[in-house]
Amino acid sequence: MPSSSWSAERVTVLKTLWLAGRSAAEIAKALGGVTRNAVIGKVHRLGLAGRMEPSTPRRARAERPRTSTPRRPSPSRPPPPPAAPAVRARTPQVRTIEAVARVFDGAALTARICHWPVGDPKADGFGYCGAAVIGKGPYCPGHHAVAYPPRLQVKPDREAAGKRPERWGWGGR
Repeated sequence: MPSSSWSAERVTVLKTLWLAGRSAAEIAKALGGVTRNAVIGKVHRLGLAGRMEPSTPRRARAERPRTSTPRRPSPSRPPPPPAAPAVRARTPQVRTIEAVARVFDGAALTARICHWPVGDPKADGFGYCGAAVIGKGPYCPGHHAVAYPPRLQVKPDREAAGKRPERWGWGGR
């Protein structure tokens, strides 16, 4: 096949078929040796993008007559609840914690001593809080409040306490 398959004769056939409303695939098949995309590119380079007649749609769509009366909500459906007022998010109150290291050796940390790091680990004077731990976790009450703010704590749903979680949405067995 020559490097340029668009001779003057083929271009006139392209123009004639394009203006007759034939599709790019049909034109490519009639010309032979060119693809549908090559036909589309040549049409755009020639400035023939607009056709005289638009191609016919595959399936005619029936239009429904529009009614001038607005639809009324069905009486069986209750009206939607009023919109809730906008809720402003409260910023949690963060207590300031004394930043003094009491334990300087990691080996001296026990389960009842706060493991909150104080200072830069690479600098001299690095240590751990060392205050007494009350309850579960590795931190004293002050550092526990910083590490686990209320917005991050997840409370289990009381109804689903004894049920398996629905993993795939089909409700279990």
